[in-house]
Amino acid sequence: MAKNGYKIFDSDTHVGPQADILERYLSAADRERLQGFAEFRRENRRTGHFTYNFNTRQYTRRIGDPEARPAVPGEYMTGFTAQHKQPPNPLAEDDPAERLKDMDLEGVDVNLLLPSGWFGVWTSQPDLALESSQYAAYHRWMDDYCAPFPDRLTGVILCSCRDVESAVSEINRWGKSRWAMAVFAYAPFGKPLDHPDLEPIWSAAAEHDLSVVLHTFTVAPPYAPGGLDTWDNLWLQRSAAHPWCGMRNMASIIGSGVMDRYPELRVGVLEAGHGWLPFWIKRLDEHAHSIAAALPPLKHKPSEYVASGRYFQSIEMSEGEDVTMSVIDLLGEDILMYASDYPHGESWFPISVDTVMGWERIPERAKKKLFWDNAVNFYRRYDSG
Repeated sequence: MAKNGYKIFDSDTHVGPQADILERYLSAADRERLQGFAEFRRENRRTGHFTYNFNTRQYTRRIGDPEARPAVPGEYMTGFTAQHKQPPNPLAEDDPAERLKDMDLEGVDVNLLLPSGWFGVWTSQPDLALESSQYAAYHRWMDDYCAPFPDRLTGVILCSCRDVESAVSEINRWGKSRWAMAVFAYAPFGKPLDHPDLEPIWSAAAEHDLSVVLHTFTVAPPYAPGGLDTWDNLWLQRSAAHPWCGMRNMASIIGSGVMDRYPELRVGVLEAGHGWLPFWIKRLDEHAHSIAAALPPLKHKPSEYVASGRYFQSIEMSEGEDVTMSVIDLLGEDILMYASDYPHGESWFPISVDTVMGWERIPERAKKKLFWDNAVNFYRRYDSG
């Protein structure tokens, strides 16, 4: 399928699964251990499934008010208004064929799937084995979910950065699976993403030709930078957390020399916006020189890693045509990737593709790369046949 002559690879979409779906892939012992979290089960009103919601914040203070309003127990992002133009298919998590109906409606050929918010909350509880078993169950579920449509549904291998041995074991188990395009690692609260303990994850990713996805969090653990100091206001939090988290994470990976040690490894930032990238790499270049003692020796300037053909970044719909074109003008056509964030509330489903298609200032060659080529270069293991 191609829309108006363009193939479309959506580089950042989401899929639950909700907890009751995932629990089918857990051992009996793990399901028994989950009974300790029964009080945190919450029904998803859109899908009818349930999930777990604990250690999350609601950010209920309105700008100008002296205090936060009382939190609503079990509610997530009180006051958030979804941007959908019509609701996504509530059956998409149960049946991949139902998801494809939404993909066809939007005009998308391939989805890269990432888990929804449950991934982060398990990093905020003390049972490391339970966290790792959740990720292992997710991989078994993904193997089943993507199997009927392997040329259209792809995903990531989740890595517990608190249990690196388990993370590497999962990479080795699933690293050659057709659906696996990248590793998704997020350092737990208080531990930097550049910590040497995580080196086996980058090594295993490089060995299996998997990309490194840096996707950000905002209102659930592990909290993004700024997550605890945005004055309890959701507008400040949602506006600041994604970009700053993306900026910090990519700088940490580049500055640690990971891309020197693994010269074929590709790094990409998702769902953190893209308009900040030109000014950020200018600052990183300047301070890599003026504060050189804060970094290990690097073979290149930070901006040169970004321009190397091994760094990629997804767009945010809200930043629009002018910002997107300015990044292309400044940094070239080979970095930005189309993304919709389907089915989350920020998604403009089902008009995301049509919106970008209508950005007339972006030349056809650059638009082709934005919609397809750059994502395929980032998710290099993608095989359409």
